[in-house]
Amino acid sequence: MQRTWDSFSKFDHPLVYTPGDNEWTDCHRKAAGSMDPLERLSVIRDRFFGSSRSLGGGTPIEISIQSTDTNLRDYPENRMWIRDGVVFATLHIFGGHNNNQPDVPGAVEEFVARDKANEAWLENAFEKARNLDAPGLAIFIHGNPFGELGREWNLGFARFLEQLRELTIAFSKPVLASHGDSHYFRVDKPLMLEGTARDSIENLTRLEVYGASNMHGVRVEVEPESAQVFRISQLIVEANRR
Repeated sequence: MQRTWDSFSKFDHPLVYTPGDNEWTDCHRKAAGSMDPLERLSVIRDRFFGSSRSLGGGTPIEISIQSTDTNLRDYPENRMWIRDGVVFATLHIFGGHNNNQPDVPGAVEEFVARDKANEAWLENAFEKARNLDAPGLAIFIHGNPFGELGREWNLGFARFLEQLRELTIAFSKPVLASHGDSHYFRVDKPLMLEGTARDSIENLTRLEVYGASNMHGVRVEVEPESAQVFRISQLIVEANRR
């Protein structure tokens, strides 16, 4: 964890982080130390989400945090900020089963509570974008909710996808949904209009970033005056050769 903190601190610009499964929910596995996932999550929240400011070694920016509600726990890792009129938000949705794991004690209860918090935060992000008449909205999560060919779609993402579909169509402006997890770079239109097999929801773009041993950077440039708002390019890093 200290190594990650030190790495984050080397960034010259504000850095915003959203957790993945390797950081905490996978920690119950023997190979990962047989640790208590909820204890790991608590440590991560204290270490990386203890303030309302961004991470990184540069000048931090203030970020909105999901506030405590009488019916919701506080999820400080769910964050939102605005740049050039565009709304950006992170949601704590991660790989594997998004912790919807009946065979792991306490996992489903944690998933249900966090899923409810994520639902409220996603609605909040779209509401903010509508109220500001924002030219676009960018959402960042860890897990791949859109599924893979040959793999069973996971119910841990069901409500998120349903809500994302409804809110994106109603918003009608560009929405970028960025994730990692399945380690395959792609930019596409992953959701179809209801009742069709070919007609994509055109204002939703999915960006999956590189991962695992295939590590390269991805740049997203924000152009509020343009029709697409988000311009995506790859930053290919050549391996050192001797």
